[in-house]
Amino acid sequence: MTYIFVRKVEKEDKSYLRGFLSNILKTKKLLSLEILSSHPDIHNLEVTDKLSIGIEDIKLFQKKLIYKPFQESSQLGIIHDSQKLTHEAQNSLLKSLEESDDSTIYVLTVDNEKNLLPTIRSRARIIYSHVEKIVESSLQDNFFDLDLVSQFEKIQEASEDRVDSIELINQIENSLKSKFEINIKNGNIDGSKKFLEDLKVIQKSREKINSNCNRRLTLEAMAIQLKE
Repeated sequence: MTYIFVRKVEKEDKSYLRGFLSNILKTKKLLSLEILSSHPDIHNLEVTDKLSIGIEDIKLFQKKLIYKPFQESSQLGIIHDSQKLTHEAQNSLLKSLEESDDSTIYVLTVDNEKNLLPTIRSRARIIYSHVEKIVESSLQDNFFDLDLVSQFEKIQEASEDRVDSIELINQIENSLKSKFEINIKNGNIDGSKKFLEDLKVIQKSREKINSNCNRRLTLEAMAIQLKE
């Protein structure tokens, strides 16, 4: 599996990325920066001393991922600032992405997904860290603009995977916050109590998903409560 993690603001990158990686590894706590750099199953390619990531950098990185995970069910290969990848390096990486199994997950952080080859983008799920963006490309519709039947269809798709379930919850939370901010700017504060109640419903649903409760039932119950 490959994820393209798009971040627009540098300060958001590490915190949101750590939360995303925590969901993948199914950890109960947010991964610390220390664990992110020292965990035996998290391999980082981060080049700070030059402007590009070349094919030799990729080959050395690939050697770290030829073994099975040591501690977790999956190992993570994270390429930071993937916009630095040369064309040749991306083509070299593509073969690894195509051949990777469930025991290896690649995460490419990038400032703009269009800076990666279309062949790489087509093999990845695109995740956005910026709140103005929809969290994942497969979840583009505003959840609150859908009727309950359509919401349940989206829930059924997302509930098949724990990470997708959390990403859907994050999307819904961000949409709710954006809607509330617009109401505040327009001088409408009557919905403050409902907004806080909805946030509690969302947070409780997130906790249930992280506790391995039935994802579909949890998300459907959340959708019904948010409709009330």
